[in-house]
Amino acid sequence: MSQAATARATGVVLTAATRWEAGALRAALRGGAVVLRTGVGPRCAAQALSRIDTEACPPALIVSAGFAGALQADLDSGDVVAEQLTPCPQAAKALESAAVSVRRVVRFGRIQHSDSVLAEPRQKLECGRATGALAVDMESAAVRAWAQAHGLPALALRVVFDEAACALPRGLPAGDSPLRLGLYAAAHPFAWPRLLALWPRQQRAAAALTAIMRAFLEAL
Repeated sequence: MSQAATARATGVVLTAATRWEAGALRAALRGGAVVLRTGVGPRCAAQALSRIDTEACPPALIVSAGFAGALQADLDSGDVVAEQLTPCPQAAKALESAAVSVRRVVRFGRIQHSDSVLAEPRQKLECGRATGALAVDMESAAVRAWAQAHGLPALALRVVFDEAACALPRGLPAGDSPLRLGLYAAAHPFAWPRLLALWPRQQRAAAALTAIMRAFLEAL
């Protein structure tokens, strides 16, 4: 079944930019929820969302799910941040209940959009001070615009991948292409320590995403 056909038959659509986020979400699936892998960035997200047939059977809820970079110093890798992209009080209440059940704190607040990866602590902290946002991602703004255009409830549910003080490798490809990542590693040998340090963060963030999403879907 195609992604579009699957999306028509579900109540909850979880969008995921990368294979790592999609894998963590699929491990949490319950009921009629499905994962729509969009690719990285607002253009890819908008194109993927356009394939959902909202006339035949509009989703009851769209969730921009996955990882985010922290913009505030008191957020750690694995922490949960959320924002009602369009009004969805029932979903927000379910998320609060889910966070209690898995013994996590969910912080509601603004999730800032960026067209590129904020790699340096200075960039992230300055963005956090300027906007007051909790975290940053590259797809939730597109999900908000799509949900507003179709009058649908939408929630951003993100797990912190990199803390505000964490420096990511400069020029790291935004996507999840093994070829692009391999070429980057080959061309930037001095970035290997930072690249290797991302693996435990990815594991921690993925486990947290699966746990909170499973509890959230059960609480809906």
